[in-house]
Amino acid sequence: MASQSKGPALDRASPPGNGAIDVGPGGPTERSTCGIQPKERLDYWRHAVLHRAEPLIPAEETRSSGRMTHIAGRDCDFVDHASDAIHTRRDLRRLRRDDCDEIIVSLVGRGGFTHYSHLIRHKLRDGDLCVSDVSRPIEPDRPRHRDITLTFRRARLAELLDGDVSTLAGKVLPRNGMSALLSSHMRLLALEAARLSPAERAAALEAAAQMALLALQAVLRRPTEPERFPHGLYAAALAVIRQECRAPDLDPAAVAIALGCSRATLYRIFAGREASVSETIWGERLEHACRILTAPEQAGDYISDIAFRCGFIDMPTFNRMFKRRFGRTPGEMRHQSGAPAEPAEPHA
Repeated sequence: MASQSKGPALDRASPPGNGAIDVGPGGPTERSTCGIQPKERLDYWRHAVLHRAEPLIPAEETRSSGRMTHIAGRDCDFVDHASDAIHTRRDLRRLRRDDCDEIIVSLVGRGGFTHYSHLIRHKLRDGDLCVSDVSRPIEPDRPRHRDITLTFRRARLAELLDGDVSTLAGKVLPRNGMSALLSSHMRLLALEAARLSPAERAAALEAAAQMALLALQAVLRRPTEPERFPHGLYAAALAVIRQECRAPDLDPAAVAIALGCSRATLYRIFAGREASVSETIWGERLEHACRILTAPEQAGDYISDIAFRCGFIDMPTFNRMFKRRFGRTPGEMRHQSGAPAEPAEPHA
């Protein structure tokens, strides 16, 4: 039965096909209904993007738009997809016809609830990470939305995770731990992709793939081997440090706990990098303090208050480390940035 939705029925996770140009790792491919006549949009989308599922809406009802950015990676592909209402179905007839065999990790973007049938029926919300197995029937019914996905070839995913991955179908990942860090990284990659070079996009996608592998290891309840995925663990550690650097008690032990790994593993992941774990924590605190000091809207804040808000518990340490990193004192930095001078520090 056809959906009553008013909007284009666009597949939320299909990478380009049917003659798409191979632009190499990190190179984006764009698809959009911009410039396509409304009555021709569904037909265009079916041939340019929609390969895995059939739309459940008559073409004459389609009058809205969609866009997609696809980035090819080594272990998986990245797709940032936005459209109006979706209702598609991948049934047994379609499965027999195209014989696709991929596992997709999807981050549900802003929009209403998604009704998602895949082995069991889910009601997904913004921020959920769900896993789809395109070798099995799937039927998503979505309002206007934006989704971000990672598409793995089954054989490659099974190789990376050392075993059968069929039990991942229909799983919704936890909203904490590595899954939360993966969600944040996927959103950031979608936001910054256009400003990155192909090499930077490829590196960011490799980190996303490895973070996903770490999250899927936990879902499969297999022994975690974080050192097999060093880029993912390093990216996750940086995300924890950036999010929590203002906490004065953040240290390597706290970062290791947040990642679910040992301190020894964390130290090995940072070995050979530009900075150690501790240096990265202090460096992020200093960069955060510098941004606040030079922001005109923060000109009325006392430097001591800024230091404490950025995780420093005494001013001599803050002043010494700040000058070592930036070559000037916090007060000099504020003055040279053009920000108004702060009021005199209050007397005790």
